[in-house]
Amino acid sequence: MKDRILIIEDSEEIVKLLKDILTLRNFEIEYVFNGIEGISKVKENLYSLVILDLQLPDMDGFNVLEEIKKINSSLPVIVLTGFGTTENIVRAIKMGAEDFIEKPFEIEKFLISIDNVLKTLKLEKEVSKLRMIESILELNKSIITLSEPETLFDRIVSILENLYSPEKIGIYLYEQESKRFLLKKSKIKKLQKLTLFYPEKEIFPYFEKGNIVFLDETSGLNEIMIFLKGKEKSLGLISLSFKQDRKIKEEEIKFFTSLAIQISIGLENALLLDKIQESYINTIASLVKSLEAKDKYTKGHSEEVAKYSVLIGNNLGLTTEEIEILRDSSFLHDLGKLGIKDDILLKPTKLNKNEFDIIKQHPIITVEILSPLNLPKEIKEACLYHHEKIDGSGYPFGLKGKDIPLYAKIIAVADAFSAMTSDRPYRKRLILNEAFEELKKNAGLQFDEQIVEVFLNSINKIKEVI
Repeated sequence: MKDRILIIEDSEEIVKLLKDILTLRNFEIEYVFNGIEGISKVKENLYSLVILDLQLPDMDGFNVLEEIKKINSSLPVIVLTGFGTTENIVRAIKMGAEDFIEKPFEIEKFLISIDNVLKTLKLEKEVSKLRMIESILELNKSIITLSEPETLFDRIVSILENLYSPEKIGIYLYEQESKRFLLKKSKIKKLQKLTLFYPEKEIFPYFEKGNIVFLDETSGLNEIMIFLKGKEKSLGLISLSFKQDRKIKEEEIKFFTSLAIQISIGLENALLLDKIQESYINTIASLVKSLEAKDKYTKGHSEEVAKYSVLIGNNLGLTTEEIEILRDSSFLHDLGKLGIKDDILLKPTKLNKNEFDIIKQHPIITVEILSPLNLPKEIKEACLYHHEKIDGSGYPFGLKGKDIPLYAKIIAVADAFSAMTSDRPYRKRLILNEAFEELKKNAGLQFDEQIVEVFLNSINKIKEVI
């Protein structure tokens, strides 16, 4: 395919000379004699290069240069003029011109300049293609490893931001029950706003002729919507918004099409993984309830620990996502006791040293049971370290203070309080004030002082929970 060059020059003699020279070099040439026509041509056609005279009959060449760059900032422009002052050269280069050639010019130097600009342009295109290929490969890694939806969304946002730097990115999932596309992940610049959901009756007509549509926003942005479709059903869509002067290239549209296919595969896999994980977690939750049901003294213990942990987490100012991690960790923290024999687990008297050493393995067993799941590492760490103590005398690894994760420290307080305020075969429960005093006494030794303080300051809420 020939490179297409637009000449904007008011001199017919120079236009004829340039046309003859460039046609011999196998370029496709178009030309106009004024700035307004030149700008119109750039709006309507794709060119590899523009050769621009600064002295035009209808408008200043610098204004033409400015308009061209607004239409397509990546379109290379070589300025050709008889007024080659230092000031003009600096101004043209600052405005985005790739080169500045003075009249009269040497043909050889002129051709070298064109060759250099076009070679640079082709190199940039190759680099751009390489980046797109790398992005597809990067996305495929997430697909192959069966990433959960949130991880996949993070990767997609990162790829789109690095490649295109849009003003807004929105990833929407289709919800069958509500017949809506709901916003699940977003990235916006400045104070931009994103639509939280789209009804299907509004979206489906857009994609009757293809998986990519272009929309004009009233906020001065151009929006591209990419439809995501699985083997048998609609999955979602991606919304990208750009400034109005950002022209989308043909190779970018091809990339969006390819990307949509890859994302759809990844999303379908991720949603399937989510269902499998949910089923696995429900099974585990049933096992925990079965485990606690064996012993009337521990029945409902994990739910109680979860309530106290969430209470602490909320008063520490944890985010909604962090509270979810904390709640899941609390429900699962004693799961490893499934691997402990009943004669030790249900012993009605205090355990001897050997028996207690066996019990101390339950955090490790918990993590082994959870290992097939693609759970956040924070959940596994919370379950593994919830019996560690601030002074380093805990188990299974004897971690100290700052080495113990926050979630584990929270569960440690909630777990201990639940145990202290529950009957055991070998002792009666403590009354609330006794349990509070026990927490205070061990703050800084067994428990994190701040977490104990937060827990005790929430006493009214704690009484409601109890």
